[in-house]
Amino acid sequence: MTLLIIGFDGATFDLIKPWARDGYLPNLAALMRDGVTADLASTLPPVTSPAWPTFMTGANPGKHGVFDFIQPHGENFTLVNSTRIRQPTLWRRLSDAGYRVGVLNVPVTYPPQEVNGFMVTDILSPRNAIISHPPDLIDRYETEMGPYRVAPNIQYKPGNEAEFIADIYDLIDTHARWALKLMESEPVDVLMVHFIAMDIAKHALWRFMDHTHKRYEPSPYEHAIRDGYARVDAAIGRLMAKLPPGSTTIAMSDHGFGPLKNMVNLNVFFIQHGLMKLKPDAMTQLKAWAFRNGITPATAYQWLSRLGLQNTIARVSKKARNDIVGKFLSFDSVDWSRTIAYSMGHVGQVYINRIGRDDHGMVPEADYERRLVEVSDALAELRDDEGQPILTNLWRGREVYHGPYAELGPDLHLELDHYAMIACPLFATEGRVMTSQIRGDSGCHRREGIFIAAGPGIHSGVELPEASILDLAPTILHLLGEPVPQVMDGRVLSEILTQPQPVRTVDDSDAGVATEQGFDAAEAEQIEERLRGLGYL
Repeated sequence: MTLLIIGFDGATFDLIKPWARDGYLPNLAALMRDGVTADLASTLPPVTSPAWPTFMTGANPGKHGVFDFIQPHGENFTLVNSTRIRQPTLWRRLSDAGYRVGVLNVPVTYPPQEVNGFMVTDILSPRNAIISHPPDLIDRYETEMGPYRVAPNIQYKPGNEAEFIADIYDLIDTHARWALKLMESEPVDVLMVHFIAMDIAKHALWRFMDHTHKRYEPSPYEHAIRDGYARVDAAIGRLMAKLPPGSTTIAMSDHGFGPLKNMVNLNVFFIQHGLMKLKPDAMTQLKAWAFRNGITPATAYQWLSRLGLQNTIARVSKKARNDIVGKFLSFDSVDWSRTIAYSMGHVGQVYINRIGRDDHGMVPEADYERRLVEVSDALAELRDDEGQPILTNLWRGREVYHGPYAELGPDLHLELDHYAMIACPLFATEGRVMTSQIRGDSGCHRREGIFIAAGPGIHSGVELPEASILDLAPTILHLLGEPVPQVMDGRVLSEILTQPQPVRTVDDSDAGVATEQGFDAAEAEQIEERLRGLGYL
């Protein structure tokens, strides 16, 4: 059996089902008609970087070790890459079992793994790096195919919509052309093709499509997201047309999508509630006064935008940028010896400043529960500018993670206004708790992604209850007749099958993983700039 897996980053049935019904997505419509569908619960937080390793390993972040694009260390952080994943991936397991696999553009695959087949890495790949296995794979076809690219060339800003959309569409087309070429020239048993472009587009363009959005405005770009979905749908159709008879296709996403209302400066909230303390020196207090009175990174960005210079930030060295940021209130201004909690991560991840984990931890294990309750009670008081509560859900990290790396994850996960609000990824953008997204984004992630599967032995036209992204790796192994490793936290979705077979398991807890390797300074600077351009930092 040949298996094609489509990774449609950020895809949501909220858009797919009506557009499929109206004829814009004929290939996804056919897959749903011929197969099974289910909402797919993402990770906490529902973010690209932990979600794809969770899919690839079938294990929760407490076992595989990736919780976000970054790993906080008090005021500092390190960037994650594929070597941070501390469980064997599906690609390694299938390679070891003798399958030829092809993996194209799946997030958190740089640096590329050695697989039995090929791998081309993802949006977290540095420029001019070796992004494939075999190392010469891109060189073999680049003369014929043109350059391969992992990310957009154009960062969105209000006013450059036409240029941004054209670049997004070209990114879809580039990935589709390369996938078709590699499918033909490097045949494999299992092929995964990932499309990142529409996730990026929805962050920027949601308000043009959504007439209920508070920043909606009539625009010639109203159907840009729909037409991008149609472009991905057409690529799916071309890929499926090349499959041999009897093949199976899975389409899935790492999370869903919806409108973005506001951002929340959680660290400002913590300062206001005495949970984060600033250094007492005169300079820090002056910065705090300036922050409260509007002298902030947000206002600096707005002035640069008015001058048309906001994209020059990407050409400023990390040292120079840090020198500039240091002029404002920042994590460097925090008195960690008196700070109980801090936030780092753009969805609403909160860390208790713990001894033994955080570089400047001050909360001992004996006080952990009391401090957790104190911070949770304070967060329950979060209100928007109209005085309405915005904390929809709050989960403790120890409730959602388990495994040897669980303690590295956030201590609290916040769902703010049903995920219609997100947090400032790092310190804060301005002195108010409630603020707008600095780049003008109007869309953000939701927990519910998509799962569609069609092929021999799979039910037709059936809509199933919600599944978990944890379930896909064990289900894929089972579909291929392979045993499921006991370390996996997900389950086999036997209900998709017309004739379910007993699930075989195997204990391979001794399976090794590669030694972790960080980015060098130049590579880290590149990836940080890309993540900033996408709104993740």
